[in-house]
Amino acid sequence: MAMYSYDQVLTDVRTVYEQLTGLPAPKVDVKNPRFPLPRGVDPVALVQSEIDYLNLYLINSGISLRLSKTPTWTPPAEVYETPEEYVVCVELAGLAESDVRVQQINNVLIVRGSRRFRRASEEAQYHSSERIYGTFERLFPLPNYVQADKLQTSFSDGILEITMPKIEAAVATTTQAKKTGAQKAGKK
Repeated sequence: MAMYSYDQVLTDVRTVYEQLTGLPAPKVDVKNPRFPLPRGVDPVALVQSEIDYLNLYLINSGISLRLSKTPTWTPPAEVYETPEEYVVCVELAGLAESDVRVQQINNVLIVRGSRRFRRASEEAQYHSSERIYGTFERLFPLPNYVQADKLQTSFSDGILEITMPKIEAAVATTTQAKKTGAQKAGKK
């Protein structure tokens, strides 16, 4: 994944907006954001991942910005955390674990792979096919309190689950806050 400067990221966002809407990009009030970022997420990495995500959708419309090896589809995902770990689940129906690669670079989790067309039989005549085939790539910016180098993956029923433990200090802080809250509730 190429790392872009903050100015390049903003330029890309404005370009995508203007190409999609045909209107000038609205001015952004940086001091009063509409949506606050989750705790520990790098804003530049988040914007980069969103641009990459938009690029995937723009390919078919001919408005690609900077992709050379173009992913053709985007699998749905869920991202959540528990007190002990950060979890990313990606829906990959019809794929084997060997069809998928997971890596972490510069606090960004990258999930790549490919779904290949497999003909049912030589005699099969398809009347329609709604499945999407080809390469995919998903980028997930990771918060700084995650131990991304200790990620573990499991693949079951078409769901790739990637778990990463939180840094001990983050877990201890969460646990201490819960204990303090429980103690205060018990004293009343």
